[in-house]
Amino acid sequence: MPYLSQMLQRTIEDSADNRVGTLKDVLIRLEPGSYAPLAFLLIKSLKSGSDLYVPYEAVENIGQDAITLKHGANKPLSLPPPLEELVFLVRDVLDQQIVDVVGARVVRVNDLRLSLFEDRMCVLGIDVSFKGLLRRLGLKNFDFFNLFKVNLIDWRKAQLVKGSLKLNTLSKDLIRLHPADLANIVEDLSLKQGSRLVRSLDTETAAKVLEEIEPERQRLLVRGLAKEEALRIISRMSPDEIADLLQILPKDEARQFLAQLQQMTHTKVQSLLEYQDDTAGGLMTTDFVQAQADWSVKRTIEEVQRLSPAFRSILYVYVVDGLGIFRGTVSLRRLLIAEHKEAMIAELVKRHSARVALKTEDSIKKIIATMTKYNLFLCAVLDEDHKLIGVVSIDDVMRHLAPEA
Repeated sequence: MPYLSQMLQRTIEDSADNRVGTLKDVLIRLEPGSYAPLAFLLIKSLKSGSDLYVPYEAVENIGQDAITLKHGANKPLSLPPPLEELVFLVRDVLDQQIVDVVGARVVRVNDLRLSLFEDRMCVLGIDVSFKGLLRRLGLKNFDFFNLFKVNLIDWRKAQLVKGSLKLNTLSKDLIRLHPADLANIVEDLSLKQGSRLVRSLDTETAAKVLEEIEPERQRLLVRGLAKEEALRIISRMSPDEIADLLQILPKDEARQFLAQLQQMTHTKVQSLLEYQDDTAGGLMTTDFVQAQADWSVKRTIEEVQRLSPAFRSILYVYVVDGLGIFRGTVSLRRLLIAEHKEAMIAELVKRHSARVALKTEDSIKKIIATMTKYNLFLCAVLDEDHKLIGVVSIDDVMRHLAPEA
């Protein structure tokens, strides 16, 4: 199987052994999730020095030692073919960054592996190894003891970055990555490339990814988006994440975004902005499932089902009385295995859970002490009237302690 670097500058001959030119580039046809078939060879003519495009169907043999054209092949094109969904391997891929979807990382392309697949010559692998770089530079013989190993990434598990990061060519495997992994990839790309990737995602996914990006890059990305586009993504973020973002934006821009949020979201975000960052009020989220103490188990389950699409995960239902006073928590597990679906949800409230809560002004030290003492992943936050206003998660605490992680 030849590598692209071994084929470049090779002499190309026709069926009569006449030299046509040398290989300058190879064009492939993008097929997301599939190996990329060769579409054209770009040849530098020996006679005129001009560029010629040869359809791959006119190629008889292609390898690292020789490239020949078929007998009676059509004349090469002097003008480039329609370039929609076509990519130049040398110009657009070699030496460029690509996203390794499996490894959730951004890597540099040192070489490309070509071979037959289902009777078509395709790009099968991307060599990101130092050995590939030596091969490119013509220094492979310097690896006397074969110390360096080839590291190939499956072409189907990679996402091109330069000039081809569009929604219709975005790898399905890339879209399925966890938002935290996508955020790491965005941070590894240039600001322009990262913005392009964020814009290529659906709004829901883009919002989740933006939440995971470190604050400074997050600020730059938002300011680089069109105002309407930024608002569309920001409005799908959780209120606590929106509040954090608005605090790092210029005040005028923050006020503009805040004013255009839907009323319910606007109210939640406005209330969160009143608290200090390192307090329970500043760290809490207002996204939680709440149930009235006199609701039945059946009705509570129906409420969980109704709200579920809007939450990443649901571990507890927070029970309040008619005045909004916090009465305790019920785990989702306990709710689902309850035998009597018509029983009141108050009967399932975990003992002592009403007393294990935080106040809005509690410090990060107090939050950690409380959550550690009671082995909590989540802890309710109450106002001075003991009304439930938010929830602090262990993830919120860790993100505050290690914002760069």
